[in-house]
Amino acid sequence: MNPLRPCLALALAFAVGTLATHAHAADLMPADAATVEPAAAEAAASAPAKSFAYHCADGTKVTARFSSPDQPDGFVDLTLADGKAVTLPQAVSADGGRYTKDDIEFWIKGNGATLTIAGKATTCETKD
Repeated sequence: MNPLRPCLALALAFAVGTLATHAHAADLMPADAATVEPAAAEAAASAPAKSFAYHCADGTKVTARFSSPDQPDGFVDLTLADGKAVTLPQAVSADGGRYTKDDIEFWIKGNGATLTIAGKATTCETKD
């Protein structure tokens, strides 16, 4: 048995879960999403909103609660460690999930993210 096979299966399972959790299905699902098993697609569509704790390179801590995939318009509710809260609507993105409003942008891909506030960007990561 190829020693990479279990890792590949885990990576694929994580990728499908990440897309379902972090992405608004209509905007970011790949064109070949119809090949996904119907039961998996149905489970992903009924998934509730989820929260993730991010720790950023500049010391910023942020909690992100992503809208469920069945919402008509995707969004993320961000709460910074200082208590500041903001809701960012999902924006067009060729790669990852991008949320932006005014001078704040939160752009995710996998477990990583870039948080930009007033032109100052920092990279963030979640272990959730």
